[in-house]
Amino acid sequence: MKIAMIGWEYPPFKAGGLGTHCYGLTQSLAEKNVCVDFYMPKTKHNTNSNKNNLVIKEVGETEIFPYDRPEDKELVGQFFNSVYRYNDLVAEKVKGDYDLIHCHDWLTMKAGVALKEKMGIPLVLSIHSTEYDRSGWLYPNDWFIKIEKEGMEKADKIIAVSHFTKRVIVDKYGINPDKISVIHNAVYPLGETEKQNIVLFLGRLTIQKGPEFFLKAAKKVLDHGVSTRFVVAGMGDMFPSLIDKALDMGISNYVIFTGLLTEEEVKHIYRIASVYVMPSVSEPFGITALEAISAGTPTIVSKTAGVAEAFRNCLQVDFWDTDEMANKIISLLRYDPLHKTLSSEGKREINLFTWDSVADKTINVYNGVI
Repeated sequence: MKIAMIGWEYPPFKAGGLGTHCYGLTQSLAEKNVCVDFYMPKTKHNTNSNKNNLVIKEVGETEIFPYDRPEDKELVGQFFNSVYRYNDLVAEKVKGDYDLIHCHDWLTMKAGVALKEKMGIPLVLSIHSTEYDRSGWLYPNDWFIKIEKEGMEKADKIIAVSHFTKRVIVDKYGINPDKISVIHNAVYPLGETEKQNIVLFLGRLTIQKGPEFFLKAAKKVLDHGVSTRFVVAGMGDMFPSLIDKALDMGISNYVIFTGLLTEEEVKHIYRIASVYVMPSVSEPFGITALEAISAGTPTIVSKTAGVAEAFRNCLQVDFWDTDEMANKIISLLRYDPLHKTLSSEGKREINLFTWDSVADKTINVYNGVI
């Protein structure tokens, strides 16, 4: 079986869960003797593969860090032009004897649809996030929704990262549920080290990820006299306002804003954190929660996250209920038996979330459309 997979980022050039997913999936597919040509925008990193059945093919050039929504408003027009140009180049340059096309999210949908029509082979579409998720359900952009709807309608099969996402695809885009398979994400275990007195948020600082709720909960934890440090790791358009908010709330001495972290720094902060909080307003899955759990860090996740439906050994909370979020943080910091149980049971359960399993389920989807 030979697959043309159309992506947008690939380690070490990675901005979020999409890059993590594509790496884990392609590595495991290659180990199962599925031949994958992975297409991505050309970068300065010259990404290469160490697998016999996996070839990384960089197409064209993009001057903008690849992600789904640019944070700098001055780059918006240039960003969209880069996305359009990349899709056009992929549709033009992808040739060969492939069994199917597999593309990911709106960033590659136009190329996927064009290649399906040009080559006469099936199209599989993975949905990691929709415009409704990215906008926090406040002001979804019709331009993105139109692209997503067209891609979903023309795909032969859709892979959703959670049942939560499948419901969004059915309810908001009108797609037949029989066309959608749910395959949860996975994680490479990180290992752990000695914990420090840190409560961690790690992710893009956008409405979708709910960092303001993390700060509100932090304020309430500190008001209860709990001595701890809160780390906000990541960048996004809310970065300046979150710093201002911490100052206004009088908690700036207890909150550390790290900005962007390297891959090794991310692994380190997962390992030393005592508690990880993912208060997302809308999260199709949430690989970061699995990464924290794999590092032995007890985790609190939003009920509106796909990982909440798939993983048992974590605490769940409504993203807006900062009182309950604070209570759960305090409980994990103060009660060692709870902390140790969630840590040990979480590490045991995380062994079920392997990229090997994701690859097997993805191959079943491939076989169903070929």
